Amino acid sequence: MVCCWLGMPRDVMPRPRLRTQLSLELEPQLLERLRARAAAEGRPLSALVRRWLEAGLSGALEQPAVPVGPDVAELAERVGRIEAELAELRRPASSPPPAPPPIGGEELPPSGDAAASPLAPLPAGALTTAELAELLGIRRPTLNEKIRRAGGARVGLKLQLAGELWCCQGQAAGGNGGPPRWLWDRV
Repeated sequence: MVCCWLGMPRDVMPRPRLRTQLSLELEPQLLERLRARAAAEGRPLSALVRRWLEAGLSGALEQPAVPVGPDVAELAERVGRIEAELAELRRPASSPPPAPPPIGGEELPPSGDAAASPLAPLPAGALTTAELAELLGIRRPTLNEKIRRAGGARVGLKLQLAGELWCCQGQAAGGNGGPPRWLWDRV
């Protein structure tokens, strides 16, 4: 049997199809999420999927790549250092390490005997920890961490900083009050 459409046999002139069915295999959880999303938007599931396919093909679903600049790299490095310091802080506390032997054979008395009086003015040429960090171009928290790892500030503590040897001379009150500050001098 031959059907005619505008005078032509049906097998010669096929009827144009406007839509085609697409079959997908999905996990049950994904299918439930799709159904819930379609219901929340008040759309049929097929309309939701069709809209997403069109958006994907047009490039609307593409995420632009974020360039990794020096700011992001610097931030990642800082986060790494902070995490390492935090891990160091979380380690179980142990007894402080013994004081390093004095360099140059010069024995300084323990902190109680040689520490400057809290009421005494700052000795000439001695720098506070903050001033030392600023002079050497070191961040104060970084310098404080080096001092902490050396067993804490105390009279006679010697540290190699920026290629120079510095010695802790004791504590003294600052010119404008406040708590006593540790004082450092170049050896």
